[in-house]
Amino acid sequence: MNTTLTEATEIAGLVADRLATPEQGRDLAEDRWWPQSLAHGAVGVALLHIERARTGHGPWERVQWWLECAVAEGVDSSPSAHLYYGAPAVAFALHRAVTVRPGYERDLARLDRAVERIVLFRLGQAHARMDAGELPLLAEFDTIRGLTGLGALLLARDPQGPLFRDVLAYLVRLTEPVTAHGRTFPGWWSPVGPTGKKNTAFPGGHANTGMAHGISGPLTLLAAALQRGIKTEGHTEAIERILAWFDTWQRSSAAGVWWPYWVTRAQLDGTRSLVGPQRPSWCYGAAGVARAQLLAADALGDQRRYATAQSALARVFTETPTALNFSLCHGRAGLAVLAHVTALGNAPGLCAEFSDSDAAAMADELLVRTGIGLLEGAAGIATALHTLHTPSPDMGWAAFLLLDHQEHHVDG
Repeated sequence: MNTTLTEATEIAGLVADRLATPEQGRDLAEDRWWPQSLAHGAVGVALLHIERARTGHGPWERVQWWLECAVAEGVDSSPSAHLYYGAPAVAFALHRAVTVRPGYERDLARLDRAVERIVLFRLGQAHARMDAGELPLLAEFDTIRGLTGLGALLLARDPQGPLFRDVLAYLVRLTEPVTAHGRTFPGWWSPVGPTGKKNTAFPGGHANTGMAHGISGPLTLLAAALQRGIKTEGHTEAIERILAWFDTWQRSSAAGVWWPYWVTRAQLDGTRSLVGPQRPSWCYGAAGVARAQLLAADALGDQRRYATAQSALARVFTETPTALNFSLCHGRAGLAVLAHVTALGNAPGLCAEFSDSDAAAMADELLVRTGIGLLEGAAGIATALHTLHTPSPDMGWAAFLLLDHQEHHVDG
């Protein structure tokens, strides 16, 4: 059974109603309460209400309540803040808010200055690390906590500005090989495990391929900038280095083309085989990796790679594992957004499982099972359901997933 427009919008509306006020949200979140979090807290819920107000489906008062909740205890503008937390997260929400209702420009200007300080500090640290010949932590460069996520915010706010070009230049340098401990690694090889911490299961570190924590995020940002005519020295070569890495580790099976979630030292040295294929989703697996390559192939005019990425994505969308959850990060909502922005799948069809029970029961289940959050919870699912079932979906909100930009479809 396909989710009808009425069912999808009803579920989205009921989730929004159950998250109408921060008091309701706090009751539901209990000890998982992080107001400044775009991923899990008030900033993300505010984004849901912004997108509903954009289409006339929700009152602006809800946006204001949730934004006030997000900043009630101050805004973290320390160097540890990132797109998903603190000043950059609030800036992203206000960036979307002013496209619906002016009035936040002065606050947004202050946040822009805070973001600039954060980015400059982080860039300084990153270049010092590279000057020393050391390997990066994931949080230096990834989409969730790192400079790729901050770059996505700059691409939305000031794409022609020098700071965004500085981020691109850093990402170019990140792709350059590094020699450490007598071995040459790709520049994004991290000495820690996928959680960002030392892990005995990853004694030599790993190269992460994912969109959330790996090199697919930088590839997507570099490609999106190139598509828009924003280019820095070594830009194309950096994209090609990342693509060559993916070619090295691409595999095929009965399930189609796939790439590993990560490559370990043992796998790099050839003493262990790859694990896969694994669950395809936005954060990890064939869906996010193929989307990154689709954008890069479009930017480079690479017809062969474009066709391969198209085929991989089309297969993901038509053979979606039933074990997937509902979230944007690693579930059906994320695949539905991917299907829409790539025009390679049936986005409403991917939401069909949401209609397995009545709308009120589904809204309650999402909030209880997944939490209130945007990245992995009900606010994100509701935002996707609402947007994808409007006549002219505005996907600007998906910039925090690097999914707001559509390729132009190279001729094949």
